[in-house]
Amino acid sequence: MACLGLDFVGKMDYILSAMSEKSLQSQTCYQQLRRMVLLGQVPAGERFREVEWASRLGVHRSSLREALSGLAHEGLIRRGERGGFFSPLYEQRDLDEVLEVRAILEAGAIRLIAARPPADVPLHRLSEACDVMQQLLESDLELGFVEADRRFHQILIELTENQKLISIHQRAPLPIIFSRQVDAERRRRGAIQTIDEHRRITQLLMDRQFDAAVELLQHHLQHATERLLVANQPH
Repeated sequence: MACLGLDFVGKMDYILSAMSEKSLQSQTCYQQLRRMVLLGQVPAGERFREVEWASRLGVHRSSLREALSGLAHEGLIRRGERGGFFSPLYEQRDLDEVLEVRAILEAGAIRLIAARPPADVPLHRLSEACDVMQQLLESDLELGFVEADRRFHQILIELTENQKLISIHQRAPLPIIFSRQVDAERRRRGAIQTIDEHRRITQLLMDRQFDAAVELLQHHLQHATERLLVANQPH
């Protein structure tokens, strides 16, 4: 009986270990896919074919399906009418809603920053983020640039030190996409405009001109949304 007991415990340990590994793989797959969708690394309207994407990400198909289901539940990708999962095709209404949500969250963040003592807000983090974007642009690292763009806005939220707001912002399906469907020169001009607007927002915050910072932020998000619409037209 003792041997049977040990054998049972051993089997249970194996099962629990396998479940834990699968859960970790699903979570890792989810994080990778979420990042790719948010940063526009998946063409608009593309189907996530299980065999191809499981191989691409180095995961089991069951882990991929679990990750895709989670992203669909979030609204980051969509389920096809006849099954399967697809990357989003944003229409004007979708983009308007993304703009509204980002404006509410980030303008609210500026209001919270305004209420904090200046010495407690490390605004230099925003300047450093702009410097990183400049370096990535000069190195022609477009995907890195898009990630740094998103990071600037994350830092703006983090400066509030409001953990609930930070969590909401991190989980919200709010894409930032750098269009590849326009020529390189137009993409570069858009990137330069983004950096310039980020630096101006940062300077306004340093000067404690919070109303002007909110106004510029809203214009900045509108420009980004217009570029997003171009990026997500079907091929």
